[in-house]
Order: sequence, then structure tokens, then C-alpha cells
Amino acid sequence: MNTTPHHVVDVSHLSKTFGDGKTAFRALNDVSLQIKQGRFVSVVGPSGCGKSTLMQMISGLVPTTQGNIQIDGKTITGPQPEKIGVVFQDALLLPWKTALENIEFPLSLGDTPVAERQERARNMLKLVGLKDVGHRYPHELSGGMRQRVAIARGLVRNPSLLLMDEPFGALDEQTRTRMWGELLRIHEQSGTTILFITHSLVESVFLADEVLVMASNPGRIIERIEVDLPRPRDLKLLGSERLGNLRNHIWDLIAKPDDEIDA
Repeated sequence: MNTTPHHVVDVSHLSKTFGDGKTAFRALNDVSLQIKQGRFVSVVGPSGCGKSTLMQMISGLVPTTQGNIQIDGKTITGPQPEKIGVVFQDALLLPWKTALENIEFPLSLGDTPVAERQERARNMLKLVGLKDVGHRYPHELSGGMRQRVAIARGLVRNPSLLLMDEPFGALDEQTRTRMWGELLRIHEQSGTTILFITHSLVESVFLADEVLVMASNPGRIIERIEVDLPRPRDLKLLGSERLGNLRNHIWDLIAKPDDEIDA
């Protein structure tokens, strides 16, 4: 029996141009990447390098100009919520629904029976460590708790891929650091493949198995960095020499002028 992890994500020669003629802007150019099942991959780069555009294209929300995107071997031509979960910087919870109802909501859009929806939502609440707050409304939850509800909502369909676009960017430093530990635990227990967009170099290294470093003008991947830190990880690693060296190497890549990157 073959137990080798397959490629959940296969992006081939992806490009995106906005506008046409003299107003055309090449946001992404010839981006290729593969992510094996269960891997946690971070994407970092300067503002405007196309990180969020890349995520939106993989999610099927933005069409490609050139290239191909496959999830589990099937080409993405539009949103695939049963295969791809998405978590944004803002939790985007429905304020008139409880935490449990927010998690259950994606399942209510299909034909999943009510009892199954509720059970799956409760299981997700337990996974993200919020089993006792399912009855609360978003305004009764802290920022970190709201984001955990958003993560649970993104996982409730059991997607092949979870896309996360700066999910902790709006949190204060202490809450954000705690959320790193929570996300690592959730990833370990769920086994979900994660593609994680961030501006934080420390965050990108601490969480990921691999970091993709992007440059701008046009947006492209300039280096893939394997993160050889042991798992499971705890916050003590934040002060380690190895993590600091990886962070500094990524910074050196990002800080280079555009005309020196491909030299």
C-alpha cells in the first residue's frame, strides 16, 4: 500500500495581469509551487508582491491570466469550498449567530442534515479549544477566540487545503503569540494542509515546514526555505539561534533591491 503523501497543491507557471494596454500591471509572474499533504507552508514578501493575489487565485476567487492550479489533481476554475477553506485577517463572523452557528453555517448551505451539522460544528469547537463558548455571540468573544471560531469554520467541511491570509495580523502581540501555539496544535491534530500568508518573518519560520519568499515587480517566488526546527514546537524556540538565523536570511532576501535579486 502506497502511503506517500500526495501533492494537495500543484501550481504551475501561474501569472496574473490586471488591466490591459498601457495600464496593464503584472502582479504575478511564472509562479510554481507544490505542497504535499499535511504540510504547513508560509509565504512572505514585501507589501505589494502579490501574496494575497496568489491566495485568492488558489482559492478560485480570482481568475488566472496564465498557468494552472490543481487541488488534489483537479484544476481550479472557481471557488471550491468543499476542498478549500479560507481564513482572513478579519474573522468575518455573522454577528447575529452564535459561535456554534457560525461554524455550522457553511454546512447549512448544502444538504448536510441538521444533526450532522451540529455535531461537526461541536467537534470543531472542541478542536480549537472553545467547547464551552458555542452559545456566545461574536461580540462576547475576544479577538483570539473569534479567530479560532473562524479557523473552526474554515475546517468544518474537512477541506484538503486551508488558506490563511494574515489571520493574526490584527491581534495584539501577546494574543498573537498564544495563537501560534493554538494553530500548531490544531494543525497537528487535524493534519490539514495549510498555506499561510504573513508579513511576520518570525511567525513564518516558527509555524511552517517550508517558507516561500516572494519578491515584487512582478511578484514571484525567489527562494524556498526548509525549516529544520523540531516538531512539536514550543515558544522556547522563538529565542533559538537557528530560528534567528532563518529569520535573518529571509530578511536579507526581502531587503535586496529588485535589480539585485535575480542577478
